[in-house]
Amino acid sequence: MPDFLTTFAQTQPDKPAVIDDRPDGTVDSINYATLEARSNQLANVLLAHGVRQNTRVVWCGKNSIGTVIAMNATRKIAATAVPLNYRLSDEEAAYVIDHCDAEVVYTDAEYASLFARIAPSTPKVRAVLVFDGVVPDGMLDADSLCGAAASTPPPVDPSLGPGDTMIYTSGTTGKPKGALRRGASGSAQVMALLDYIGYRKDDVYITTGPLYHSGPGSFLSRGQLFGQTSVVQRKFDAVDWLRLV
Repeated sequence: MPDFLTTFAQTQPDKPAVIDDRPDGTVDSINYATLEARSNQLANVLLAHGVRQNTRVVWCGKNSIGTVIAMNATRKIAATAVPLNYRLSDEEAAYVIDHCDAEVVYTDAEYASLFARIAPSTPKVRAVLVFDGVVPDGMLDADSLCGAAASTPPPVDPSLGPGDTMIYTSGTTGKPKGALRRGASGSAQVMALLDYIGYRKDDVYITTGPLYHSGPGSFLSRGQLFGQTSVVQRKFDAVDWLRLV
């Protein structure tokens, strides 16, 4: 069975998939054909860096097209995505990364310095890929690597199914715990959304919360299963949210 993003890239290639419309007037938008291509490129880069089924891949960054690409790329190669709360302290972030046995990190350049600071405490991490900005020494330029990678679907056995996501709890009763959300559970959630909310393919989803959180991340992912357009706010701004609506 073909990947849903691959299917939408063929059936509705020009439909906007993700719109990043910021308060300063900066607007970045990609359609389904481009989201498919760029997700495939990152997926192929991750494979080239040894990521396989169930390999933990941490991604970090405020809501953006780049983070949505990471969500799709890890899913396509059956890796386990670990969204990292960018508000964590250095010690807290290092704990999550080491505890989940992450081997590769994909981060917005805004948070690259975090991974440089905690490198001594995260020895299992083999590579840090940085997108959308300046790449510190010792890290890899994700944009350049992806630009040179194949945009065709990654050569992965379809029987592996979609990758999982590991969401870490806040740790209010002790150390944060990694809660594994199986990627294969998506079909059941889609049916529930159809029945309860009435999701339609022409709906537009605006995410106000951070995509590393289970709620916003799940609703955006499930919306893409329907081929919806998603609008992302880099961070919540009530006045700008009204403008977007």
